[in-house]
Amino acid sequence: MRFTLSDAQQSLVDKARWVAEECLEPRAAGYDAAACHTWESWNDLWKHGFLAISVPKPYGGLGADMLTYITVLDRLAYGCTNSTMTLHMHSIVMQVIASIGSSEQKEEFFPDVVDDGKLFGSWGSEPESRGGTRAGKRTVIAPLEGGYVVNGVKHFCTMAGAAHRYMVHCAMQGYMGVEAFQPVLVPADAPGIKIQGEWNPLGMRATVSPTVSFEDCIVDRSCLLGEPGEVLKMGVIEGFGLGYAAVYLGAAQRALDFTVEFCKTHQFDPDPAPMSSSVVVQRDVAAMTMELEAARQVLYHSAGLWESTDPAQRAVLAARAKYSATGAALSVTSTCLQTVGGRAALKRLPLERLYRDIRTATLMPPNVDRCLDLVGKSELDVTDP
Repeated sequence: MRFTLSDAQQSLVDKARWVAEECLEPRAAGYDAAACHTWESWNDLWKHGFLAISVPKPYGGLGADMLTYITVLDRLAYGCTNSTMTLHMHSIVMQVIASIGSSEQKEEFFPDVVDDGKLFGSWGSEPESRGGTRAGKRTVIAPLEGGYVVNGVKHFCTMAGAAHRYMVHCAMQGYMGVEAFQPVLVPADAPGIKIQGEWNPLGMRATVSPTVSFEDCIVDRSCLLGEPGEVLKMGVIEGFGLGYAAVYLGAAQRALDFTVEFCKTHQFDPDPAPMSSSVVVQRDVAAMTMELEAARQVLYHSAGLWESTDPAQRAVLAARAKYSATGAALSVTSTCLQTVGGRAALKRLPLERLYRDIRTATLMPPNVDRCLDLVGKSELDVTDP
């Protein structure tokens, strides 16, 4: 498959690269050090239209197809892994609203993004379980006179305290298994929400993703997206893994480009030649380049097939892309550190931050074992019981 973009698509991708280099990257190290929300970068993403990249065109958004969306994420992550990951979380919520939201919900929520630059988070992980969206949920939503009540605990709650609304992955009381899955757009100021503990992780520090509890949190019917179990049949949630892969590759590309430039411009005694003259360095750079190119081919192939693929098979496309990108990004950033040497551990260089972000972000579900499980069963026509 060829991944040729139209002039309009390429123009959007080119703008993403400019925003990454001119707006996002200059702030990335500061956000990482402070482990704080990326407010200024979010504002730039909004001003240039990227907060609305997944909002349908009739509502004022860009309405990007999956290949364009993934390519934009790849370019933006080159500048800041954290800003781009939060954009991705927000954009999947926009895709869910576009897929199963009512006309009234679309009229209410999309202008918040297009006109006001509001952010929407997505919270699925729970302390008691492993895995992503399809794992059993202990956060329960139950009918209550005049509305619904949410009770439970989520962790890794990205953009906690900053987003306008949070798409909380709940289990609807009275339903079983995946049929109970109910996304709920909880307003940030809803009573009963409590942010717990600090956020001081290895990497992805500026995603600000602490634990959040819900205790008798009351919401009305307009906050519920679709019917219980409906969104899992649409092939939208699977886009999380595809976007993660794009973020990994964009960040790893930045690490490789920095390393290449470093090797061209630095020499160390007793060798008078630049590092780039070393056969070992040349081989390492060649191997890293090929790793990223191969992973990007898998990613773009999956993204190019997305719209024409059965929703049930999108999980396999995402697993292929995430598995390939995870291995390539971890390998490349590690080799970059080794190539540049001990000074790569210094915070005045970007490599240690990029390595920490990728090492942390690649832990997100589905992990590599689950990705292989999905791909292997698909190849062997094995169906889970």
